[in-house]
Amino acid sequence: MICIPIVGPSMPKAFEQITLASAIADILELRLDLIETPDLSTLLDSAQLPVIVTNRSKHDGGQFKGTDEDRVQLLRNALKAGADYVDIEVSTPREYLQPFLEEGDPSKIILSFHDFSHTPEDFNPLYETMREMPGEIIKIVTYARDLSDNLKMFELLKRARQEKQKLIGLCMGDLGEISRILSPLFGGFLTFGSLEAGQESAPGQIPATTLKDIYRVNSERSDFKIYGVIGNPVSKSLGYLVHNRAFQEKASLDIYVSFLVDNVEKFFNDFKDFFSGLSVTMPAKEQIMPLLDRVDETAKKIGAVNTVVKEGADWVGYNTDCSGAISALEACTSLQGKNVLILGSGGTAKAIGFGVKEKGGLLTVTYNKNKERGESLAKELDCELVHSRDAGTRAIDVLINCSPVGMSPNINETPFLARDFKEGMVVFDSVYNPLETKLLREAKSAGCTVIPGYELFINQAARQFELWTGQPASIDSLREVLLEKLRS
Repeated sequence: MICIPIVGPSMPKAFEQITLASAIADILELRLDLIETPDLSTLLDSAQLPVIVTNRSKHDGGQFKGTDEDRVQLLRNALKAGADYVDIEVSTPREYLQPFLEEGDPSKIILSFHDFSHTPEDFNPLYETMREMPGEIIKIVTYARDLSDNLKMFELLKRARQEKQKLIGLCMGDLGEISRILSPLFGGFLTFGSLEAGQESAPGQIPATTLKDIYRVNSERSDFKIYGVIGNPVSKSLGYLVHNRAFQEKASLDIYVSFLVDNVEKFFNDFKDFFSGLSVTMPAKEQIMPLLDRVDETAKKIGAVNTVVKEGADWVGYNTDCSGAISALEACTSLQGKNVLILGSGGTAKAIGFGVKEKGGLLTVTYNKNKERGESLAKELDCELVHSRDAGTRAIDVLINCSPVGMSPNINETPFLARDFKEGMVVFDSVYNPLETKLLREAKSAGCTVIPGYELFINQAARQFELWTGQPASIDSLREVLLEKLRS
């Protein structure tokens, strides 16, 4: 189930949120502590879905300013007014907590524990203590300081499912985001999703529409595989959109999430029995290579892996950036014998440059400030090197931008002067945000054939999906969902 918190701050706002949330959520949470002078009966009457009433103290991350006695009395009032559930913190002073639990209907009580500073090494003592107390539903929410804290929570959820104990188990913060997606899949009673960005009631909450429509957390899953992207940052990665769409189209229950990873080796050792395949972004593309059992020859030559696949007992690394770019280019032109100029000398330039050379292109790469890196790349690719300011003086059939110049928010920048475009050139920009960069706009005006960066992203993602599943992904469908996001 997906629960959307109603956070006010005023009664009119709360009514508005209840109306909007009712089209998305399975259950609502009235955060009385966040709504100014709440009229409980009126709020309950307006809700068409089951309702949890919560009145959180400042000690437990809320804003209720009254006494503990007043706070608990409001929860009593909520039960009398017809609330489906009330959430009371196990930290509530015993003289108020014990009578409340003993007099209330256990099936309507959520007994909750929150830790906003860390996640304990062992959940079991806390869980066992809470199980002995009245209350049919247990809620344990902690702050993730390490990605592996989520694994502890998932193990607790599995135990609760085996023991038929209703449990809400979540980790907060950026590192806990995967628990908000995956906890229902491991038997969690519900997960919380915000009505929209800016209306989160706890750190790390994800919009409820994303949980429902993209991650499909309400889908019944007896068995599923987990895939994801690793790197830092990953918050801007759009892999979750295209891969989850591909799984949905294949009627697969598998799921794709984002792993925020600083220490690649620790992550791989902790999680390698948890996931079935990975996308790899910077800075992990090189760091993951020595951890794998095998690396594909193309990826080995490029010196970077962007895809990890489980093949039998082995973890194998591939690079689909190269094939993704070449597919996009060859849809417009043959590369054999063409003068190809790559702007930039980083990892993307290396991957695409390798593909261009394999296809018989006559390659030149550029550098801007870091001549040493440019020289190193030119040596590896056995090609010419020029300074970016001299790029326009070359004979160019195909121009490929592998630099970040022109990427949002610097959308008015371009790595190539408009006067140097020639009609008939093919211009490919690896930047896909914005959809049409200044480079592509000026190239189109000059009569060039342009290839937007999202074609690289879509092609490499489709190849990843095929490597993981053995099934082709629909390029048109992936393009549709990606463009919908980029235009929003």
